[in-house]
Amino acid sequence: MSVGASATYPNGQTIADAGTYSPVSLGSNIILDACGSSFAGYSICDLPSTNKFGIEWFILRRNTQYNYDEWLAQYTYHQGQVAPNLQKTIATGGSNVINTAGTYFIGLHVISYGDTIALPGGGYAQGGSSDWSWSGYFTVAEGPITPTVPPSSVPEPLSALLLLPGLALIARRERRKRHAAIA
Repeated sequence: MSVGASATYPNGQTIADAGTYSPVSLGSNIILDACGSSFAGYSICDLPSTNKFGIEWFILRRNTQYNYDEWLAQYTYHQGQVAPNLQKTIATGGSNVINTAGTYFIGLHVISYGDTIALPGGGYAQGGSSDWSWSGYFTVAEGPITPTVPPSSVPEPLSALLLLPGLALIARRERRKRHAAIA
């Protein structure tokens, strides 16, 4: 009697990354991006297949009057629906979920099912983990968002060293001119 060989694969850790979002003006789109999330050290967007994953996006609004977060929407995708929703466009304004100016928060839950999952380059890892991630607060403003101009930088002391060879050449040339004028 022979026993068939069975392969064992390392457990793959799932790490969710909801992303960071800059302020936008009402009427603009926000692109939710889960590609910072990873499984077994690989970006979830680089995996050969996302059929053994589930993702859930959450949108919350900060209620500053009562100091709590209002749950606005949840988008849940499993197996074949995951790949097209790793980067999801959300419109703002009008009758959309984000329809007023304010402070918002994006959440992401990534789940890997307990199956063997193919990795880029031909390896495999065992699924069966999940992780939550929340973006920082970002604002949706009534009017256009004007980009802030970064303050002018102060040169570092080491950058002055780059000037020394040029200054030395100028001094040398001036010295030669003086010696030539005297002679």
